[in-house]
Amino acid sequence: MLFKMPEQRDWAMDDINNGIIPSWSNSGTYVGIGALKNSDVLTAVSYVASSVARFPLVVLDDEKNETKKIKSVDYLLNKHPNDTLSAYHWKFIMTVNAILTGDAFTRIIRDPKTGDPLELQYFPTSQTYIDDSDVKDIKYEFTPINIKGESNTIIVDAKDVIHFMFFTYDGIHGRSPLLSLGDEIGLQEDGISTLRRFFKSGLKGGILKMSGSKLNKESRKKARLEFEYAQNGGTAGSPIVMDSTMDYTPIEVDTNILQLINSNNYSTSQIAKALHIPAYKLAVNSPNQSIKQLNEDFIKSDLPYYFKPVTSNLEMTMLTDRQRHNYHIEFDTRRETGLTADEVNKLANNTVITPNEGRVLMGIPKSDNKDLDRFQSTLNTVFLDKKESYQDSEKGGEHSDNRFGNSSSDGPADAGEDSTD
Repeated sequence: MLFKMPEQRDWAMDDINNGIIPSWSNSGTYVGIGALKNSDVLTAVSYVASSVARFPLVVLDDEKNETKKIKSVDYLLNKHPNDTLSAYHWKFIMTVNAILTGDAFTRIIRDPKTGDPLELQYFPTSQTYIDDSDVKDIKYEFTPINIKGESNTIIVDAKDVIHFMFFTYDGIHGRSPLLSLGDEIGLQEDGISTLRRFFKSGLKGGILKMSGSKLNKESRKKARLEFEYAQNGGTAGSPIVMDSTMDYTPIEVDTNILQLINSNNYSTSQIAKALHIPAYKLAVNSPNQSIKQLNEDFIKSDLPYYFKPVTSNLEMTMLTDRQRHNYHIEFDTRRETGLTADEVNKLANNTVITPNEGRVLMGIPKSDNKDLDRFQSTLNTVFLDKKESYQDSEKGGEHSDNRFGNSSSDGPADAGEDSTD
């Protein structure tokens, strides 16, 4: 009979390696909150998180692309998710944790009668476990350790958990992009350490020779300490007295190496690339575009990497199945990326959109004026459905010139008859 020994695993080390438990590694591998010790990572993460948090989430109709008000969804996602967090800070910390650890979790507390969401309860990744033993019935286990009166594990179905993960290899677990930056961040840390050691040494170094002497280890150490004492502290700058048996040669340092270390932007640009942010945000280069163009390009090209995973998960958890068939959730960026007044005016005059649709595309609420829901055309922006009747009744020329009480068909011939009489 064969016996299989149970596998011995260090669960704490597994969680550290997966970025669940915050930690710091001197090897240059950053996981968890320890990654924020690096200024480039801090800047990049805070920039992405603030960008995600500052835009409101809206529910839109699939056919008309109009905003639909679902009070419980709008209130929790944009105003007051729970008693301890604002909507901004809830989206901010969810984004930060999803980047640093790969996952971010929030439990949805629902009305027991209607099933509508009532509160969003955030849990750190260190207090959350995903039970994926049955991939068709995923369970989330929350074990609060800092909430009075709640110490037991709470088991929740996947439909009642908001789970942010920007990169995933199985659809169940997220993976932090920082885990791929170990070498780059290690290179940056080594360069900074080299600079610190150089400046800490006082920009000097040298070789002290004791001619005609054979010194043991202790004697060499004593001579070095006495020589260093003569150059540091209160005696710094004083003349150094040596006899004929001593010879001091300063070591020349190639400052080009220090300049190379100081100007090396490789690690910084790799951090920007991995986190999908423009390199200029980390002071790598100076762009030649306007701030408005750069901002629009970031929102349209880079932020969808973060927006879509968030909105798709919110649709699965915050909307009912019937609502998902008719509505979808988006980040409302129209105030910064919407159409300009000139663009809306051109589209409205060419009967592409109605004026009210143009207001929506500009990020302005629709007007209650029903005429603004009608297509407009030229002829001083007459309504399109009135254009034909207006032209038929008011057509000028020989057929309908009634300015003098008669039509142009009675013109020359009739005028001649009247004159002969």
